[in-house]
Amino acid sequence: MSGPHRRTRTAVAALCTALPMLLLPTAASSAPVASAATDPVGDLPLLSDPFLQSPTADGVHVVWNTEFEGSNHVVLLGAQVATLTAEQAQQAAAGATFTGVRVIPAESLKYSRLAEDSSSRIPDAVRPTEEEGIVHRDVWRHEATIDGLAPGEAVPYRVVSTDAGDAAVSGTFSLRPSPAADDDLRILLTSDHQAMANTAANLQLAAETIGDIDGVFLAGDLVNHPDRASEWFDDSRGSAFLAVLQGNGDRVDNHGITAYHGGEIIQNAPLFPAVGNHEVHGRVAGAASIGAAYGSPVPIAVAEAEYERVAAEVNPTDDPQTRAQWIEDNSFSTTSYEEMFTLPDDSPGGETYYATTFGGVRLVSLYSTRIWRSPTAVADPEERTSSSRYQEAASSLDEPLEQGYGEHIFESLAVGSEQYEWLEEELASDEFQDAAYRIVMLHESPQGLGDNVMPQFADPVRIEETNDSGEVIGIRYEYPPEDNMLRHDLQPLLEGAEVDLVHNGHSHLWNRFESENGVNYLETSNTGNTYGAYHELSGRSRPLPGLPWDDENYLAQGNPGGLEPIVPNVEPFTADDGTPLPFVQSNDLAVFAMLDTGAGEVVSYAFDVRTPEIDPWVIDRFEIGRSAGEEPGDGEEPGGEEPGDGEEPGGEEPGDGEEPGGEEPGDGEEPGGEEPGGEEPGDGEEPGESEASAAVTLSSSSVVAGDALEVNGSGFPSGEAVRIELHSHTVELATVEADASGAVTAQVTIPVTAVGSHRIVLISESGVRASAALTVTAAEGGGDLAETGSETPVWMVAGSAALLFGGMAMFLVARQRRTIPES
Repeated sequence: MSGPHRRTRTAVAALCTALPMLLLPTAASSAPVASAATDPVGDLPLLSDPFLQSPTADGVHVVWNTEFEGSNHVVLLGAQVATLTAEQAQQAAAGATFTGVRVIPAESLKYSRLAEDSSSRIPDAVRPTEEEGIVHRDVWRHEATIDGLAPGEAVPYRVVSTDAGDAAVSGTFSLRPSPAADDDLRILLTSDHQAMANTAANLQLAAETIGDIDGVFLAGDLVNHPDRASEWFDDSRGSAFLAVLQGNGDRVDNHGITAYHGGEIIQNAPLFPAVGNHEVHGRVAGAASIGAAYGSPVPIAVAEAEYERVAAEVNPTDDPQTRAQWIEDNSFSTTSYEEMFTLPDDSPGGETYYATTFGGVRLVSLYSTRIWRSPTAVADPEERTSSSRYQEAASSLDEPLEQGYGEHIFESLAVGSEQYEWLEEELASDEFQDAAYRIVMLHESPQGLGDNVMPQFADPVRIEETNDSGEVIGIRYEYPPEDNMLRHDLQPLLEGAEVDLVHNGHSHLWNRFESENGVNYLETSNTGNTYGAYHELSGRSRPLPGLPWDDENYLAQGNPGGLEPIVPNVEPFTADDGTPLPFVQSNDLAVFAMLDTGAGEVVSYAFDVRTPEIDPWVIDRFEIGRSAGEEPGDGEEPGGEEPGDGEEPGGEEPGDGEEPGGEEPGDGEEPGGEEPGGEEPGDGEEPGESEASAAVTLSSSSVVAGDALEVNGSGFPSGEAVRIELHSHTVELATVEADASGAVTAQVTIPVTAVGSHRIVLISESGVRASAALTVTAAEGGGDLAETGSETPVWMVAGSAALLFGGMAMFLVARQRRTIPES
């Protein structure tokens, strides 16, 4: 992994041992373009390789960046582009014709807010001093719109930018139009990169493990400070955002063992991001540093009110553009994010929330985030020296623009808001309803075990505290559970629309949940820099504010959304006593996930940076999706019951990589200390149940592993064969024929290795399905393996024994490589 820097797309070698066949997805249908390997050439450097945006039915957008304004910025497209020399590429950009090469000119713009300051990780010679403060950095963005491509056509391309007789020419990559609805796609699910130490490792291993990635769904927190140019392009730590997604990084993991370059991904696959709190830059007016500006956003309504007070002074001609700029500079903005990407902009929020179709996937990206502030809570108003999520500093009570306003939400998702009403219309659209996969991506989710689920995702309730004379001496904030708009407004809407997957980030861990309606909630933001899970098995508790705050609003442990977390169903990590853990929360361990539309499943992989010789392994996989137009199932009616009325947590966020209002601290966090192993639980309700009235009843909802169970089904097509399966790790138990009334009866034996939560699933030849929950308990004396804290899951031990009996010793060698040593 630490070998030569590879800049051209390569196919992952096929593995032929039994274990990789179990762990890796089936091959993608689209092959990489066969073209000569090239590196960038020319006398000038590109600030970033090209990356792909917003594919269309016959094309795609190509974007790249330079530090010179230049001229003749073009994309060279066609089978022969890899054969061009630097001189020929420059000639083509200037108008010369070459056989097999098409030239597409780009439009250019200069970023309006990108800057550096004394805390930027750039060479000393160009880094501003503290006295200079925030210094604008000149960066130009170039974008070419490719069209005229045939469906499924993959074409080699390069980009060229020239300046004063010199040129920068990229390596050769491939592009294609938007995939067809029935194309098999592998989509990387990721978030919270933030230039962290293990992000380059995470993306490099994802690219090597998954193979040719077709798209990237990134659920926010791309960088730490969106207005700092180097975090996007050339942070000297080697983990700038674009660099590591293009295989051009150079970052040693947080144990100092291996240098990683990231993955060559977005040159060949489109990137679809969501806005996280780190894509929102705060109040720049009067700020002395980028970090201070980032951490000081002010609600727009407050800035508008202050503008009216000073309008005659700051805008005597009443110029609308001056007014808008003053309000943006004194509140917050997503300007750098929106200038960086080309995304659908037809929603009321423009590019901050959007919907698009990518193959058989309808992706809805929401603007679901707020400012993070510290958990400081001082009871005596006069002793408060700082603003936090719970209080205002005593010194700022008379200065509206100096106050923090708690963890205020940047864009409402409450019923009646613009975003909610847009989403309601989108979820009812034919594009969404007819999609085989319905994905909602957002930074903060209704469900989660992380620290950042607290306080409630609610508009802070501002409480003025007065003395005996009625003077305001303090301001504090409460976050009532009933005001949580993600849980009480957004989630019922998603449940009613029978969304397949809600993909989020923000708390830097892996955890997932499934509702009664079959909606899956997955956070896979632990790229190797976790902030920990707050669960009874984690050893972590959120700090809670004391009196006068209402302790009923806050929870030290658990999920405020009410759903129980699901233990990874292939290879969970375990606590010291062998208990399987429903999360991944270690900085030694990183996780990446893939939506595989060909297999109809989401697969999560883990790896340990301490053991780079051990390949990533699958920890969890679950089925999602449906055939286009098929009703998804046995869920509740739209707008159905909210998932749980659990208590509501509170506490601190360990920082999203930085102190509030300040700079990013060290990259390493304390690891969660878990090791792999344990038993396989179920993955909950099976999605895609038939609209027919099929049903399943079991002789018991709980059975001892190895015992018999009577299964009765009804409502199946007469005369059809019906498979009886045990899920989550699918095991076929029997196949029987439905009788004339559509009834099915069978007695099956539950495998001795199947301890955990499962479902019995019946599937007819024509696809009619029904399922029932089943808990499998260990036979007396049969739970010893799980209880010893073994690093190997029970099902894999059984599989290893079977393969060994068949003479397949290679499996045991592969498994040994996946044993994680003690830290």
